[in-house]
Amino acid sequence: MSTSASLQAASTAPEPLPRRAAVPHELLVQATVPGLLRLAALDWVWMGACWLAMARWPWVTPLAVLVIAGRIHALGVIFHDAVHLRVRRKSVGLRFVEVLAGYPVASTWESTRYHHLRHHHDAGLPTDPYRRRPLHGWRMARAWLLLVGVVPFWVLRGPVGLLAWAVPALRVPYARLFLQARASIEGAESKEGRAHATPDGARPLIHAPASAGLKESDEVRACACSELGQVLFHLCVLALAWRWPHAVVWGYALPLLVASGFNAHRLLAEHTPAQAHGRTLADVLAVTADHGLGWLGRLWLAPRNVGCHVVHHLHPQVSLEHLPRLRAWYVARFPSHYPSPRRF
Repeated sequence: MSTSASLQAASTAPEPLPRRAAVPHELLVQATVPGLLRLAALDWVWMGACWLAMARWPWVTPLAVLVIAGRIHALGVIFHDAVHLRVRRKSVGLRFVEVLAGYPVASTWESTRYHHLRHHHDAGLPTDPYRRRPLHGWRMARAWLLLVGVVPFWVLRGPVGLLAWAVPALRVPYARLFLQARASIEGAESKEGRAHATPDGARPLIHAPASAGLKESDEVRACACSELGQVLFHLCVLALAWRWPHAVVWGYALPLLVASGFNAHRLLAEHTPAQAHGRTLADVLAVTADHGLGWLGRLWLAPRNVGCHVVHHLHPQVSLEHLPRLRAWYVARFPSHYPSPRRF
Protein backbone atom coordinates (compact mmCIF):
# COMPACT_ATOMS: atom_id res chain seq x y z
CA MET A 1 0.00 0.00 0.00
CA SER A 2 1.35 3.44 -0.92
CA THR A 3 2.06 6.13 1.65
CA SER A 4 -0.85 8.28 0.41
CA ALA A 5 -3.24 5.32 0.57
CA SER A 6 -2.09 4.54 4.10
CA LEU A 7 -2.66 8.15 5.16
CA GLN A 8 -6.13 8.15 3.58
CA ALA A 9 -7.06 4.89 5.37
CA ALA A 10 -5.82 6.31 8.65
CA SER A 11 -7.84 9.49 8.18
CA THR A 12 -11.06 7.54 7.54
CA ALA A 13 -10.55 5.06 10.39
CA PRO A 14 -12.87 5.58 13.37
CA GLU A 15 -11.44 7.47 16.29
CA PRO A 16 -10.14 5.04 18.93
CA LEU A 17 -12.28 4.83 22.02
CA PRO A 18 -10.97 6.22 25.31
CA ARG A 19 -11.45 4.22 28.49
CA ARG A 20 -14.04 6.77 29.65
CA ALA A 21 -15.48 9.75 27.81
CA ALA A 22 -15.12 13.29 29.14
CA VAL A 23 -18.81 14.11 29.33
CA PRO A 24 -19.92 17.71 29.99
CA HIS A 25 -21.01 18.06 33.58
CA GLU A 26 -24.35 19.61 32.64
CA LEU A 27 -25.40 16.32 31.00
CA LEU A 28 -24.82 14.29 34.16
CA VAL A 29 -27.98 15.31 36.00
CA GLN A 30 -28.70 12.86 38.79
CA ALA A 31 -32.07 11.54 39.91
CA THR A 32 -33.62 12.93 43.10
CA VAL A 33 -36.18 11.48 45.47
CA PRO A 34 -38.69 14.33 44.90
CA GLY A 35 -38.36 13.85 41.15
CA LEU A 36 -38.99 10.10 41.45
CA LEU A 37 -42.01 10.72 43.67
CA ARG A 38 -43.40 13.13 41.08
CA LEU A 39 -43.03 10.57 38.28
CA ALA A 40 -44.57 7.81 40.40
CA ALA A 41 -47.51 10.05 41.31
CA LEU A 42 -48.16 10.73 37.61
CA ASP A 43 -48.30 7.02 36.85
CA TRP A 44 -50.66 6.44 39.78
CA VAL A 45 -52.91 9.19 38.40
CA TRP A 46 -53.00 7.41 35.04
CA MET A 47 -53.83 4.11 36.71
CA GLY A 48 -56.53 5.75 38.84
CA ALA A 49 -58.09 7.23 35.73
CA CYS A 50 -58.11 3.80 34.10
CA TRP A 51 -59.73 2.21 37.15
CA LEU A 52 -62.46 4.83 37.11
CA ALA A 53 -62.99 4.33 33.38
CA MET A 54 -63.24 0.56 33.83
CA ALA A 55 -65.83 1.00 36.55
CA ARG A 56 -67.93 3.40 34.47
CA TRP A 57 -67.45 1.97 30.97
CA PRO A 58 -66.62 -1.77 31.18
CA TRP A 59 -66.10 -1.94 27.41
CA VAL A 60 -62.80 0.00 27.78
CA THR A 61 -61.35 -2.71 30.05
CA PRO A 62 -58.99 -4.33 27.45
CA LEU A 63 -57.45 -0.96 26.56
CA ALA A 64 -57.31 0.05 30.22
CA VAL A 65 -55.45 -3.18 31.08
CA LEU A 66 -52.78 -2.30 28.51
CA VAL A 67 -52.45 1.27 29.78
CA ILE A 68 -52.21 0.11 33.40
CA ALA A 69 -49.63 -2.52 32.43
CA GLY A 70 -47.52 0.17 30.80
CA ARG A 71 -47.72 2.34 33.92
CA ILE A 72 -46.81 -0.60 36.17
CA HIS A 73 -43.80 -1.20 33.94
CA ALA A 74 -42.99 2.51 34.25
CA LEU A 75 -43.18 2.26 38.05
CA GLY A 76 -40.61 -0.51 37.89
CA VAL A 77 -38.35 1.73 35.81
CA ILE A 78 -38.77 4.60 38.29
CA PHE A 79 -37.88 2.25 41.13
CA HIS A 80 -34.87 1.10 39.12
CA ASP A 81 -33.71 4.74 39.12
CA ALA A 82 -34.12 4.83 42.91
CA VAL A 83 -31.85 1.80 43.24
CA HIS A 84 -29.02 3.84 41.67
CA LEU A 85 -29.26 6.77 44.08
CA ARG A 86 -26.04 7.55 45.93
CA VAL A 87 -27.37 6.69 49.36
CA ARG A 88 -26.69 3.93 51.84
CA ARG A 89 -29.93 4.02 53.81
CA LYS A 90 -33.54 4.69 52.99
CA SER A 91 -34.83 8.12 53.86
CA VAL A 92 -38.52 8.75 54.49
CA GLY A 93 -38.92 9.96 50.92
CA LEU A 94 -37.16 6.91 49.51
CA ARG A 95 -39.46 4.68 51.54
CA PHE A 96 -42.41 6.38 49.85
CA VAL A 97 -40.79 5.68 46.48
CA GLU A 98 -40.45 2.04 47.50
CA VAL A 99 -44.14 1.85 48.47
CA LEU A 100 -45.40 3.61 45.33
CA ALA A 101 -43.02 2.13 42.74
CA GLY A 102 -41.30 -0.89 44.29
CA TYR A 103 -43.97 -2.92 46.06
CA PRO A 104 -46.41 -2.86 43.09
CA VAL A 105 -43.75 -4.72 41.05
CA ALA A 106 -42.86 -6.99 43.98
CA SER A 107 -39.49 -5.35 44.62
CA THR A 108 -37.72 -3.93 47.64
CA TRP A 109 -34.89 -1.43 47.54
CA GLU A 110 -32.38 -3.70 49.29
CA SER A 111 -33.10 -6.84 47.29
CA THR A 112 -33.04 -5.04 43.94
CA ARG A 113 -29.78 -3.31 44.75
CA TYR A 114 -28.23 -6.66 45.65
CA HIS A 115 -28.37 -8.10 42.14
CA HIS A 116 -28.79 -4.99 40.00
CA LEU A 117 -25.72 -3.09 41.17
CA ARG A 118 -23.63 -6.23 40.76
CA HIS A 119 -24.94 -6.48 37.22
CA HIS A 120 -23.80 -2.91 36.51
CA HIS A 121 -20.39 -3.48 38.01
CA ASP A 122 -19.78 -6.75 36.12
CA ALA A 123 -21.88 -6.27 32.96
CA GLY A 124 -20.95 -8.93 30.42
CA LEU A 125 -18.39 -10.56 32.70
CA PRO A 126 -18.72 -14.14 34.02
CA THR A 127 -19.80 -12.73 37.40
CA ASP A 128 -22.70 -10.74 35.88
CA PRO A 129 -25.90 -12.12 37.47
CA TYR A 130 -27.86 -11.18 34.32
CA ARG A 131 -25.41 -12.71 31.86
CA ARG A 132 -26.98 -15.02 29.30
CA ARG A 133 -25.92 -17.23 26.42
CA PRO A 134 -26.72 -16.33 22.80
CA LEU A 135 -30.40 -17.01 22.10
CA HIS A 136 -32.05 -17.59 18.75
CA GLY A 137 -35.38 -18.87 17.49
CA TRP A 138 -37.26 -21.08 19.88
CA ARG A 139 -34.60 -20.59 22.57
CA MET A 140 -35.40 -16.88 22.55
CA ALA A 141 -39.14 -17.60 22.78
CA ARG A 142 -38.54 -20.01 25.67
CA ALA A 143 -36.41 -17.44 27.49
CA TRP A 144 -39.15 -14.83 27.06
CA LEU A 145 -41.80 -17.22 28.43
CA LEU A 146 -39.62 -17.94 31.45
CA LEU A 147 -38.97 -14.26 32.07
CA VAL A 148 -42.69 -13.42 31.88
CA GLY A 149 -43.07 -15.21 35.20
CA VAL A 150 -40.32 -13.24 36.93
CA VAL A 151 -42.46 -10.48 38.48
CA PRO A 152 -45.24 -12.83 39.70
CA PHE A 153 -42.48 -15.11 41.05
CA TRP A 154 -41.02 -12.20 42.99
CA VAL A 155 -44.25 -12.02 45.00
CA LEU A 156 -43.08 -15.26 46.63
CA ARG A 157 -39.77 -13.66 47.56
CA GLY A 158 -41.48 -11.73 50.36
CA PRO A 159 -42.63 -14.64 52.54
CA VAL A 160 -39.52 -16.69 51.71
CA GLY A 161 -37.34 -13.75 52.68
CA LEU A 162 -39.10 -13.31 55.99
CA LEU A 163 -38.54 -16.99 56.75
CA ALA A 164 -34.89 -16.60 55.78
CA TRP A 165 -34.60 -13.61 58.10
CA ALA A 166 -35.75 -15.80 61.00
CA VAL A 167 -34.05 -19.03 59.89
CA PRO A 168 -30.41 -18.49 58.82
CA ALA A 169 -30.27 -21.87 57.06
CA LEU A 170 -32.74 -20.54 54.47
CA ARG A 171 -30.62 -17.52 53.54
CA VAL A 172 -28.45 -19.37 51.04
CA PRO A 173 -31.37 -20.69 48.92
CA TYR A 174 -33.15 -17.34 49.33
CA ALA A 175 -30.09 -15.45 48.05
CA ARG A 176 -29.43 -17.83 45.17
CA LEU A 177 -33.04 -18.11 44.02
CA PHE A 178 -34.35 -14.59 44.56
CA LEU A 179 -31.26 -12.35 44.72
CA GLN A 180 -29.39 -14.12 41.90
CA ALA A 181 -26.34 -14.63 44.09
CA ARG A 182 -23.94 -16.81 42.15
CA ALA A 183 -22.70 -19.99 43.78
CA SER A 184 -19.21 -19.35 42.44
CA ILE A 185 -18.92 -16.18 44.54
CA GLU A 186 -20.79 -17.39 47.62
CA GLY A 187 -17.56 -17.52 49.55
CA ALA A 188 -16.98 -13.88 48.74
CA GLU A 189 -19.86 -12.60 50.87
CA SER A 190 -19.19 -11.47 54.44
CA LYS A 191 -19.43 -8.62 56.90
CA GLU A 192 -16.12 -6.95 56.00
CA GLY A 193 -15.33 -6.58 52.33
CA ARG A 194 -14.00 -4.27 49.73
CA ALA A 195 -15.98 -1.60 47.95
CA HIS A 196 -16.82 -1.76 44.25
CA ALA A 197 -16.81 1.46 42.28
CA THR A 198 -19.65 2.10 39.90
CA PRO A 199 -19.03 2.10 36.12
CA ASP A 200 -19.08 5.90 35.92
CA GLY A 201 -16.46 6.32 38.61
CA ALA A 202 -18.86 7.37 41.37
CA ARG A 203 -18.22 6.50 44.96
CA PRO A 204 -18.73 2.84 45.92
CA LEU A 205 -22.33 1.73 46.22
CA ILE A 206 -22.08 -1.95 47.12
CA HIS A 207 -19.75 -4.27 48.92
CA ALA A 208 -18.37 -7.56 47.67
CA PRO A 209 -17.08 -8.95 50.97
CA ALA A 210 -14.31 -11.46 51.24
CA SER A 211 -14.97 -14.31 53.70
CA ALA A 212 -17.89 -15.91 55.59
CA GLY A 213 -20.70 -16.61 53.09
CA LEU A 214 -24.27 -15.84 52.20
CA LYS A 215 -25.60 -17.33 55.41
CA GLU A 216 -23.77 -14.76 57.54
CA SER A 217 -23.95 -11.86 55.12
CA ASP A 218 -25.33 -8.65 56.59
CA GLU A 219 -26.43 -7.66 53.10
CA VAL A 220 -28.51 -10.82 52.58
CA ARG A 221 -30.00 -10.43 56.06
CA ALA A 222 -30.97 -6.82 55.28
CA CYS A 223 -32.62 -7.98 52.04
CA ALA A 224 -34.59 -10.63 53.91
CA CYS A 225 -35.68 -8.15 56.57
CA SER A 226 -36.84 -5.65 53.93
CA GLU A 227 -39.34 -8.17 52.53
CA LEU A 228 -41.76 -7.35 55.37
CA GLY A 229 -43.03 -4.28 53.50
CA GLN A 230 -43.65 -6.24 50.31
CA VAL A 231 -45.54 -8.93 52.25
CA LEU A 232 -47.77 -6.34 53.91
CA PHE A 233 -48.46 -4.68 50.55
CA HIS A 234 -49.57 -7.92 48.93
CA LEU A 235 -51.61 -8.91 51.97
CA CYS A 236 -53.53 -5.67 51.42
CA VAL A 237 -53.97 -6.64 47.76
CA LEU A 238 -55.31 -10.04 48.84
CA ALA A 239 -57.74 -8.36 51.23
CA LEU A 240 -59.01 -6.14 48.41
CA ALA A 241 -59.28 -9.20 46.14
CA TRP A 242 -61.39 -10.95 48.78
CA ARG A 243 -63.82 -8.02 48.74
CA TRP A 244 -63.62 -7.04 45.05
CA PRO A 245 -62.08 -9.97 43.14
CA HIS A 246 -63.13 -8.82 39.67
CA ALA A 247 -61.68 -5.34 40.15
CA VAL A 248 -58.34 -6.59 41.49
CA VAL A 249 -57.93 -9.20 38.75
CA TRP A 250 -58.59 -6.75 35.92
CA GLY A 251 -57.14 -3.69 37.63
CA TYR A 252 -53.89 -5.14 39.00
CA ALA A 253 -53.23 -8.88 38.63
CA LEU A 254 -53.69 -9.12 34.86
CA PRO A 255 -51.89 -5.81 34.14
CA LEU A 256 -49.02 -7.00 36.36
CA LEU A 257 -48.69 -10.13 34.24
CA VAL A 258 -48.76 -8.08 31.03
CA ALA A 259 -46.18 -5.69 32.51
CA SER A 260 -44.02 -8.72 33.31
CA GLY A 261 -44.18 -9.58 29.60
CA PHE A 262 -43.01 -6.06 28.72
CA ASN A 263 -40.23 -6.41 31.28
CA ALA A 264 -39.18 -9.76 29.76
CA HIS A 265 -38.90 -8.14 26.34
CA ARG A 266 -36.83 -5.31 27.79
CA LEU A 267 -34.40 -7.63 29.59
CA LEU A 268 -33.76 -9.57 26.41
CA ALA A 269 -33.46 -6.46 24.23
CA GLU A 270 -31.16 -4.29 26.32
CA HIS A 271 -28.29 -6.76 26.84
CA THR A 272 -26.32 -8.60 24.17
CA PRO A 273 -24.74 -12.05 24.58
CA ALA A 274 -21.27 -10.57 23.92
CA GLN A 275 -18.67 -11.20 26.61
CA ALA A 276 -16.93 -8.23 28.15
CA HIS A 277 -13.20 -8.33 28.86
CA GLY A 278 -13.23 -5.50 31.35
CA ARG A 279 -15.21 -2.42 32.34
CA THR A 280 -14.14 0.02 29.65
CA LEU A 281 -16.24 2.15 27.33
CA ALA A 282 -15.73 -0.42 24.55
CA ASP A 283 -16.97 -3.22 26.81
CA VAL A 284 -20.15 -1.34 27.72
CA LEU A 285 -20.85 -0.54 24.07
CA ALA A 286 -20.44 -4.23 23.24
CA VAL A 287 -22.69 -5.76 25.90
CA THR A 288 -25.56 -3.24 26.07
CA ALA A 289 -28.06 -2.02 23.50
CA ASP A 290 -30.59 0.77 23.09
CA HIS A 291 -34.13 -0.19 22.13
CA GLY A 292 -37.74 0.97 22.27
CA LEU A 293 -36.96 4.58 21.37
CA GLY A 294 -40.28 5.07 19.52
CA TRP A 295 -43.84 5.44 20.71
CA LEU A 296 -44.23 1.73 21.53
CA GLY A 297 -41.28 2.05 23.86
CA ARG A 298 -42.59 5.18 25.53
CA LEU A 299 -45.95 3.56 26.21
CA TRP A 300 -45.06 -0.03 27.01
CA LEU A 301 -41.73 -1.61 26.10
CA ALA A 302 -39.21 0.92 27.42
CA PRO A 303 -40.98 3.67 29.40
CA ARG A 304 -39.26 6.61 31.05
CA ASN A 305 -36.35 6.49 28.54
CA VAL A 306 -34.99 3.24 29.95
CA GLY A 307 -34.43 2.19 26.33
CA CYS A 308 -31.40 4.52 26.29
CA HIS A 309 -29.68 1.64 27.97
CA VAL A 310 -26.12 2.06 26.73
CA VAL A 311 -25.67 5.48 28.32
CA HIS A 312 -27.52 4.28 31.42
CA HIS A 313 -24.79 1.67 31.90
CA LEU A 314 -22.11 4.27 31.26
CA HIS A 315 -23.64 6.68 33.80
CA PRO A 316 -26.04 4.79 36.12
CA GLN A 317 -26.72 7.76 38.40
CA VAL A 318 -27.98 10.01 35.59
CA SER A 319 -31.73 10.54 35.81
CA LEU A 320 -33.80 8.63 33.28
CA GLU A 321 -35.38 11.94 32.25
CA HIS A 322 -31.98 13.17 31.01
CA LEU A 323 -30.78 10.04 29.20
CA PRO A 324 -31.90 11.15 25.69
CA ARG A 325 -29.66 14.25 25.84
CA LEU A 326 -26.76 12.15 27.10
CA ARG A 327 -27.32 9.57 24.38
CA ALA A 328 -27.35 12.29 21.70
CA TRP A 329 -23.96 13.51 22.96
CA TYR A 330 -22.43 10.02 22.75
CA VAL A 331 -23.91 9.38 19.29
CA ALA A 332 -22.42 12.65 18.03
CA ARG A 333 -19.07 12.08 19.77
CA PHE A 334 -18.60 8.41 18.81
CA PRO A 335 -20.73 7.86 15.68
CA SER A 336 -18.62 4.94 14.45
CA HIS A 337 -18.70 3.08 17.74
CA TYR A 338 -22.06 3.78 19.34
CA PRO A 339 -24.35 0.81 18.53
CA SER A 340 -27.53 1.33 16.54
CA PRO A 341 -30.82 0.82 18.45
CA ARG A 342 -31.84 -2.80 18.56
CA ARG A 343 -35.02 -3.84 16.76
CA PHE A 344 -36.06 -6.82 18.80
